[in-house]
Amino acid sequence: MYAQKKTIENSHIVRERDRQRFRELLAVLSLGIPIGLFLLLFTWQNLEVIRLGHEATRLQKSRKELIDSNKSLQLDFDRLTALNTVEEKASALGLAPADPAAIVLVEGPPERDSEIVPSPDALHTDAATPVSVRSEGAERAGAPAGTVR
Repeated sequence: MYAQKKTIENSHIVRERDRQRFRELLAVLSLGIPIGLFLLLFTWQNLEVIRLGHEATRLQKSRKELIDSNKSLQLDFDRLTALNTVEEKASALGLAPADPAAIVLVEGPPERDSEIVPSPDALHTDAATPVSVRSEGAERAGAPAGTVR
């Protein structure tokens, strides 16, 4: 009545490889892997373009803010360095305008081989009085001291 299960000995059976299915698997993989890599590269490239677009927008916004800040600082600088503002602050600090006779104007740098030696009277004379100059190169050339080439 009851069915008895009979043990089957299959250990001596060896499964052979299906060469046709193996070739089909290689064909699918040889087409699928390049297509998958292409799609992966395409997706990465598009995400990178989007990221760079966001970064460019952020940099443009930052540049605009810096330009606006620079304009504001330039306006503050111009306002604070205006002549009337400086005169008001100087008079508030107790400073007075300089005596025009005490102002010495210097026009251009001295020659390379000359040395400026002020005379003792040059500090107390008016601006039109010339300052004596001793030129080592001129003395060597036989020119008198005080001449400038």
